[in-house]
Amino acid sequence: MTKSRFLLGLIGVFLFCLVVSPALAASSEEAQVAIGTAESRMSTAYESVLEAERAGANVSSLLLRLNNGSALLSKAQMQYRIGNFSEAVDFANQCFDSLNGIENEANELRDSAVIERKQRMLISAVGSTFAIGAVFYAGFFGWRFFKDKYCKRVLKMKPEVQADDLG
Repeated sequence: MTKSRFLLGLIGVFLFCLVVSPALAASSEEAQVAIGTAESRMSTAYESVLEAERAGANVSSLLLRLNNGSALLSKAQMQYRIGNFSEAVDFANQCFDSLNGIENEANELRDSAVIERKQRMLISAVGSTFAIGAVFYAGFFGWRFFKDKYCKRVLKMKPEVQADDLG
């Protein structure tokens, strides 16, 4: 009786595993959808980081996160190719989660870089205006100083009359 119970229990566990394992396993379509969603998120994140970099922002931390996400996406695609769909879905979801918030951070960095660039441009314009004014006034007052000094020196000179050698 014990052997038959054991055998019946073993058959029950085997049937349970056969029923539960396909239910928990991901299908090819689910893996494709998960990978496609992760690729879409990766693309938008990359574009956001690229815009921030073009604006002059320091995006090194975002590039590290993009690198991690691309490694996870690559693993998901590799698992999909070998037919391990549940692992492919898992890696695709990890990729998707690793890229959360990267677009917002990139947009904030881009906006702050644009503001900083405008401030630097304003400071440069104001500084250049003052520098041009200072050079103009220094040149004008320097010219007046040397002109007055030259006129006084010329006026202090006594003209010498020279005899005309012609006659």
